[in-house]
Amino acid sequence: MMAGWIIAGAVALLAVLYLVRRRLTARQHREATLMARMRSSAMYGRLYPVLVKCGQCCVERIIIRPEEIRIVLYKPMNREYRFAFEEHGLDPVDRPAALRALAQAIALDVPVLADPAKYYFSTHSAPRDGGGSYHWYEYAVQIAYKDMMLRAWYDQAAPEEGIIR
Repeated sequence: MMAGWIIAGAVALLAVLYLVRRRLTARQHREATLMARMRSSAMYGRLYPVLVKCGQCCVERIIIRPEEIRIVLYKPMNREYRFAFEEHGLDPVDRPAALRALAQAIALDVPVLADPAKYYFSTHSAPRDGGGSYHWYEYAVQIAYKDMMLRAWYDQAAPEEGIIR
């Protein structure tokens, strides 16, 4: 009798694990599809040259908000670039899933961001003016990595102009 309960429990557990795995796989597929669509969009086409230049810069943080992407450099210190969607004739990225896909696409095209020893990824919430809240995302440099990079470039002069324009 006890063996029957154990077998039934094991079968139930396997069924639950199968359903969870299936749901996760479907979610990963939806996120990958959304990220691929994001990377092929006109908005991302305009942003991509800026991301390529980010790979050559000392990025302190990249802030991804529905209305803009802000890139802050630590060398030259506190130099900032704003890619405001409306200024480029684009609509804000209001859907949370699309904004997250944008954040994932940025990490794909600026590979250093995906390394947790160098940058960390965080999700934030902020209140909307009309009520409710929205999410935004941020990649920020790890202090140890930033210190190591600053020591390595200590003798090099800061560029006259920021690389990102």
